[in-house]
Amino acid sequence: MMNLSELDQRGGEMILLQYWSVIETIVIISVCVFILWRIVRSVKRNKTNPISVPKTLSGRIGFSLLYVLRIVGVGLGAFLAVVFIVIMERNVYSVITETMPAPSEVNIPAGLPFDVEEVSFAGGDGFRMAGWKVPSQNGATVILLHGYGGNRTGMLWHAKQLVNAGYGVLMYDERASGESEGTRRSYGWEDRRDVQGAIHFIETGSGKSKQRIGIAGCSIGAQISLHSAAYYPEIEAVWADGPSGMRAKDIPGPKNPLMALIILGNYSLDWMYEWRLGIEAPSPIIEVIGDIGPHPIMLVGGGQPQPLIGSEGDMMIPQYAYYAGSNAQTWVIPEAVHCDGPAHRPDEYAERMVEFFDAAFGIKR
Repeated sequence: MMNLSELDQRGGEMILLQYWSVIETIVIISVCVFILWRIVRSVKRNKTNPISVPKTLSGRIGFSLLYVLRIVGVGLGAFLAVVFIVIMERNVYSVITETMPAPSEVNIPAGLPFDVEEVSFAGGDGFRMAGWKVPSQNGATVILLHGYGGNRTGMLWHAKQLVNAGYGVLMYDERASGESEGTRRSYGWEDRRDVQGAIHFIETGSGKSKQRIGIAGCSIGAQISLHSAAYYPEIEAVWADGPSGMRAKDIPGPKNPLMALIILGNYSLDWMYEWRLGIEAPSPIIEVIGDIGPHPIMLVGGGQPQPLIGSEGDMMIPQYAYYAGSNAQTWVIPEAVHCDGPAHRPDEYAERMVEFFDAAFGIKR
């Protein structure tokens, strides 16, 4: 739960967003009015001082081309100006809203087919992480990380498949989400230290038997999983479904002009996150994912294309696989969009996930 000071801060941020939206609207209207004024002024000037049209055919062609280019140039410049304003506005809005805490009450679902233990452990920066733990029956435990703004219940389906296969699981609410502590979210930038706390919790709570550790995540959870595994060799296997980019540099080259503008906007977004969080940006995943080897990685993505950006199977999955090296496997689910593979292919998804961790830990069935 947020205290009064945090609620006051959040209220102030919402007021700031309202002011920002008003400013954005004023700026866009001002740009449009300026363009319209320029057009009207140009028309009036042409009526007052008619433009002399060349009499020769070549002169008329050149004059017409120049006139068309001027119109296109003004239109293109205006379009790019509006696009730039909108992208910057979206970036500011994103930085403010996506760093706000996302608290929620988390209860054990009725009829859950396996027993969980309510636990908490020390994450990074002194924050307590709230979660559920299921003891291992095969000597291996998998850390489960949910998507952005959610909580541990988002990984219950994955937990069920792993528990049925004898794996232990530790599923917890990420920083400033669910019932975990934290003054802000950070788009995964600060969450690696919480994963380190989860590793320590598993190792110290397993008694005399040493636990082997894997990690699985969805969306931001997948991004955090990859980034953490690059730094903590205790993580011996990574299942990453729909991993997003931690930095603009993670995003592959643009396939169209609008995507190029979006990518450029993401570089400014990196700077805004640094300013907002007051920390140095972490390394892009493409620069550290190669350090996960020789531990295996499974990169899972949806094959359904989205407007402008394409599908995960076209973008992030091949990008990460290239930089990861030979220890990475990929699986693109044609019907899926983002982290919804279990809804389309539940049996195949469960089988592949269990087989992946079995192979990583040398578990025979």
